[in-house]
Amino acid sequence: MDRQLTVVGCFAHPDDETWVMSGSLALLTAHGARCAVWTATRGEAGVIAAATGVPRERLGEVREAEERAALAVVGVDQVEFGGLPDGGVDAADQDELVRAVHGFLERRQPDVVVAMEPAGITAHPDHMAVTRATEAAFAAYVQAAEAGGRRPRLYYQGVPRSRLDRLRVSALASELDLPDEDQPFAPRGTPDELFTCHVDVSSVVALRAAALREHRTQMEIEVYGLLSLPEEQIGMVLGVEDYIRVHPAPHPGEPEETSLVEAFLAEASGG
Repeated sequence: MDRQLTVVGCFAHPDDETWVMSGSLALLTAHGARCAVWTATRGEAGVIAAATGVPRERLGEVREAEERAALAVVGVDQVEFGGLPDGGVDAADQDELVRAVHGFLERRQPDVVVAMEPAGITAHPDHMAVTRATEAAFAAYVQAAEAGGRRPRLYYQGVPRSRLDRLRVSALASELDLPDEDQPFAPRGTPDELFTCHVDVSSVVALRAAALREHRTQMEIEVYGLLSLPEEQIGMVLGVEDYIRVHPAPHPGEPEETSLVEAFLAEASGG
């Protein structure tokens, strides 16, 4: 392929992409892809780890800096903030939200777009609103792109139900403070059979953990004790990232992908 591939993620809060696709971003940037993230809010309504001493009125500013630092760890220096109210994305003007995401896509001209699965992994209304807006924005973006001979792809990111079940069992033995699914904003699994792409990011687990640590204000609730576990156990949690291809829809019997850009690389090599 004679051009640089572009991969973008669209999320609600600073750190969302760090949790769900930082390993993929690290691998992609290491191999020359251009990556960017659009974040709807600055996370100003989030928790504040007591040890940071950050005043509430500065949290948005601080979390924006944390986001930039975390992305830099995995090689990404392009991030845009939508300026929407944290905790109020779902209540914002949805047409304006779609236009904001579409503008980002038009500026970046991505080959691959990633958003959380429709339930937002944690059922957070902000997460779900951004995914809906990304779907709508992508529909307009891809129509124009395909008319020009390009074939962008859209993926959801989620957690396979079986992996989350295994993690909960492991949590009991490791004293990992993982909340139950019925608790607010706890992670929820997606049926395994829906996933079409599993990316082995075990080689960059240390980078993923380092990126998570950059979100210092969120440490008291975000990692549930994860980063205090032995390295091999952290790898069990952070070693794979899982995606569902939305567009183009996979054909029955199509083999699973192992990279977000696998199809483009195959095309370049004549495969």
